[in-house]
Formats: sequence, C-alpha cells, structure tokens
Amino acid sequence: MVSDAWNRFIARTCMPLIERRDRRCLTRASMARAQGRTLARLVSRLRALPVGGEFGLERLPSGASDAQLRAAFRSHVPVTRYVDYETLIARVAHGDADVMFPGRARALAQTSGTTSTESSGERYVPQSRGLLSHHARGGATALARLARAQSAVGHPLLGGRMLMLGGSTALAPNQHGVLAGDLSGIVAERIPWFLQGLYEPGRDIAHEPDWERKLTRAASRCAHADIRLASGIPSWLLVLFERVRAERGVARVREAWPRLSGIIHGGHAIEPFIPRLTDELGPETMMMEVYPSSEAFIAVGARPWRLGDGAPAELEALCDHGIVLEFMPDGGSGAECVGPEQLEHGGLYRVLVTTPGGLVRYELGDLVRGAGAGRMRFAGRIKTRISVFGEHVEGDALAAALAHACAEERCEVAHYHVAPMMPSAVEPRGRHQWWIEFAREPESPVAFATAIDRHLRAHVIDYDAHRVGELQLQPPALAVVAPGTFHAWLASAGKLGGQHKVPQAWPDRRIAEALAEAADGRGGIRHLPGSLQHGASTETRVVAIHGSKEQP
Repeated sequence: MVSDAWNRFIARTCMPLIERRDRRCLTRASMARAQGRTLARLVSRLRALPVGGEFGLERLPSGASDAQLRAAFRSHVPVTRYVDYETLIARVAHGDADVMFPGRARALAQTSGTTSTESSGERYVPQSRGLLSHHARGGATALARLARAQSAVGHPLLGGRMLMLGGSTALAPNQHGVLAGDLSGIVAERIPWFLQGLYEPGRDIAHEPDWERKLTRAASRCAHADIRLASGIPSWLLVLFERVRAERGVARVREAWPRLSGIIHGGHAIEPFIPRLTDELGPETMMMEVYPSSEAFIAVGARPWRLGDGAPAELEALCDHGIVLEFMPDGGSGAECVGPEQLEHGGLYRVLVTTPGGLVRYELGDLVRGAGAGRMRFAGRIKTRISVFGEHVEGDALAAALAHACAEERCEVAHYHVAPMMPSAVEPRGRHQWWIEFAREPESPVAFATAIDRHLRAHVIDYDAHRVGELQLQPPALAVVAPGTFHAWLASAGKLGGQHKVPQAWPDRRIAEALAEAADGRGGIRHLPGSLQHGASTETRVVAIHGSKEQP
C-alpha cells in the first residue's frame, strides 16, 4: 500500500519532471524549426548505417541548412513500407548492431496485426534506445496535460493509483536473445521510478497472457483501490468496468472508483462509446486522446476534453519529440508531402514517419484529417476505409454516423464492423452492411439504420452521390449479433484483448463471414432489411437467422 505521504510527494514534487517532457511548438515557424533540427540530427545518425545506404541518406547534402535538407529529403528519399525493411529487420532480430540505428535493439515490438492482411501476419518493429525515449516522452506529454487540467479543478490525478489496461507485458527472447513482445510490455518496463508504486494492475497481472483471466484478476485487485486514472482502448475499458461493478455490487463504476476523473484513450474512434462512458463515469470526467503506434508516438490531444463535450479535442502533432512527421495528401506522392506546420483544415493525409528506430519516410497506413497548423484528427486506417463502390467513406465518418444514430435513437453500441454487400446477377446495386453488437438496442432498428444513412449522406459527398435515386448504392443493412460475438471472433483469431480490436470496416466480406460463424450458437443474426441475398424484397423487416433457417 502506498502511503498518503508518498502520494503527496508524487503530486507536489514529481509533476515538474513529467511536465518537462511537454515541449510544445505553438507557431508554424517553431514547428518548422523543430522538425528541421530533428531531421538533421536523424540523418546525421543514420546516413552511414545500412539503413542510410538503403534509402539514400548518404546522398543528401552535407552542411545544408535545415530548410534545404528538408527539401532534399522529400525530393530524393523514397516513401517506404514494411516490405522494404524486411531484410534489415531480420538482421536486427538476429542481434546485429548498427543496422537501422546505432547499437543493438532493446526489443522488438510486435504489432497487433488487427488490420494486417492474412499474408502479412504479425510484424516486428525494432525499438532503439532513442525510440523508447521518444515513446516515453509522448506518454509523459499526455499525462502532463491531463494532470495539469485536473489539478486546476481540484482533482489531483497523481495522488492515487494509475490503471493501464494493455496487452500482456511479458517479453520473451527470440532464438537470438532479442526480447520481443507487445509495445505496452516494453514501455511498462520503463515506467519512471516515481510512478512505479502507483501502477496498476501490478506487474504480475500485467504479465498475464490469458486475457479473460487478466480482466478477472485486475478487477479483483483494483475494485477497492483508489483509482484516479485509467488508460486503454475504450471498448476494453468498458469490459473491465463491468467486471469491477460486479465485484463491488454497484450500478456504475464511478461508485466503485469515485475519484476516477481522468481517462487516457486511443486505439479507435471513441464517439460511439461516449454514451456508455458517460453513464459509467459522469459527464465531467476529463479525457485525453493519444495517437501512438509501435513505430512512433504521433500526437496527443491539444487539450483534455470532458465526456459531456460529446467529442474529443483535436490532436496536436508532437513536432519536438525526436521524430520527423510528414503528411502525404491521399492519392498524392511523396514529393507532395507537407510538414505538420502545413496541415490544412479538412485535408485528408497519409502519415509518414522518420524515427530514431531507423524508419525513413515510413508510411504507417493511417489517415488523418488536417485541422490547421499542427492539428489533426485520426481518420482511420487505409485498409479499413470502405470504398468498394467509389463512395470513399473513411473510418472517422463511419464512427461519426454511428455516434449520431446512437444519440438520436438512445441506444448504445459495444462493437461494430462495416462490410460491403456486392452486386450480383439478380441485384446490380451494392450496399453497406453494418454488423453491430448492441449494449442497449434501439427501439426502432429501422430508424437507427436510417439515421446512419442520413448522416453519411450529409457529410460524405461521394457516398451521397452513389445513394442518389438508389441507382448504385442501396440503403445500409443491419446484421445484429448477440453479446460476445465480436469477442468470440477476436478469440478465434488469437487477438483477444490488449491493443487488438475488430476493424471498423473491410473492403471484402472475410471479417463479416467470420463474425457470422462466431454468431452461430449465440442466438444467430438478425438482418434488416430481411434479405440474405440481393434480389429479395427491400421491405423493412427483421429476420432471425439460425444457421441456414429463416424465421420471419
């Protein structure tokens, strides 16, 4: 048990240590200067290494100004992807030194693979000493901004326990002795000494590989603790809250943790989960969004926001945190990339990073929407956009439409996925099919589906164009599944818990078909409208499907 005196010491003495990590660039000029300095430093460290030779860093001009170097970098260094590093990463994983960065890898971060194609499987991102320091600085920045705002309203965040719900923190050496595992485990080993005593659920439970057992043990250990801060993917935090409520016999998690007033969230869009989180925590709970990845920590919330606000604050690019950020207009080329200071409001961009871990102009596979200089909102993964028919609907638009429908119809969603229903010989038009696991169902599924469609038509120009007259795209269909279906799919895919989540959307029906298999034996699927195949009546009705049997 941590003493009150220690808690007071943490809150009063150690906060400055955290706040020093929050180096903000507030003007376009300061962002450009910080990014120029960072690029010069990284090129100097990497140019003589194999990674520098592979991607042409040794050909960049020496002695050039930071602005000249940035221009040459964009003109002469190619945009890269994971496949371009496979040989280099294999050498790092073998234990070789001075390949992608000075020295040997501290660990290999295994990415979640949630949105990877079946052929690519799991990926490993080497973690250098400099890259791990960068990750820590990003986390400290988010914590500092949230703690500062909490202190201003009389809710000291650092006076109690801090719950971090991630994947298993256990690391295992590969055949060459290089540690590998989830990034949350790698980072957990580097928690600052003055916060280690506040960390929950403790290292033993954090190392637990069985996700269901981990949730049960964490709920049992933490149910009576003074939890002030929780961090994790919102959908998994809600599952933990359910376990804590059951452990304490209370109706809302805020009754078990009355001083839980801060949440650090990321991993997927939070908008559809705001009603459930508000119900559990209360509208005054302060939230801080983060945008980390195994490759780099990209951005944190420009400010904390309250659940009662109904939407997260904009993200602020970490311009002075040791990485170079570039934003490539979607559909553009590497030569058209801009720095964070040149982000335009409403522009859709792909994210490129150059890091101390030896990634050079590496395309993350993410999309962001610009919100002005240094500001952005996460727009989803490139792989999980849905544009099979040319409708160009990104993940943020799907999340916003779903959140709108939930608010309008007073319902709550636990999980969702959008798949295409392709044209066929009997029905030449396609449609979107929304697979949804409700936490609280709408009174009218018809009105719910209509609200989704109406919001998308109002906010996505190409979607609306394809919906005009229903000549190309029909109204969306619902496939409602029983509680536990999405978790069953994740478990069957070996991706239950931690940083894993079901993709928002997919360009084919492989995930939809897997969800259908997971739904078998769990009450089946309710389809709206009542057609399993194109060509059937589009009359709005709900049909229960059990195996292959239809029951009106």
